[in-house]
Amino acid sequence: KEPSFWRNLGKLVAEISETMSEVKCDDFVRHHSWDPFQAHKTLEDVKKHFPGDKIPNVNVDSIIVSLKTIENNLKGFTKQLVHSDINEYNIIVGEDEEVAIIDFNDTIRSYRVFDLGHCIGYMTEAQQCNLKIGRYVFEGYSSVIKLSDKELSMLYDIVIARFTLSVSVGANRSTLVKPTLTSRNVWRTIFLSCRNFSDFGRETFNDIILGM
Repeated sequence: KEPSFWRNLGKLVAEISETMSEVKCDDFVRHHSWDPFQAHKTLEDVKKHFPGDKIPNVNVDSIIVSLKTIENNLKGFTKQLVHSDINEYNIIVGEDEEVAIIDFNDTIRSYRVFDLGHCIGYMTEAQQCNLKIGRYVFEGYSSVIKLSDKELSMLYDIVIARFTLSVSVGANRSTLVKPTLTSRNVWRTIFLSCRNFSDFGRETFNDIILGM
């Protein structure tokens, strides 16, 4: 895809965010498994089923602690309704590469920066972790919404939390359909899902995607 495609996607995410910010509905004030605030709680549940304390180089407690800091650091940020699941499976591309976003079933009231973080994370990962894709999405989004420096500083953490959450939710659900799943496989998957972004590091992530 051309850079213009990803910029248009980022712009659409922002336009949807602006529209959803005007919607007031108490039904969306709820706990939801896909809320990044639930990441550390979900990971604690995974630990119960798949203890990681006997797996080399896996410090589950340190991951949980780092995820908890996200909630504290986001206090005071703008809250509104968010889509909360902008991934490649919820994007429809037309013949002229017009973009549409579907599946609002996971909408919750949370922090507006989450949708940008989710979109950057999933789109970048789907393109072999090409951080330039995230940059284009960010440019499109920023043409509509200007996030604060504090909000932008949390994007890296939000991406990592989301991938951890995705695998954790999957691991929890697998206990019902795949009782033979092992602790080693679960934690290996969790780490691999985040490794590409972790390997880049916060500084590289912020430099390429945000230009900070």
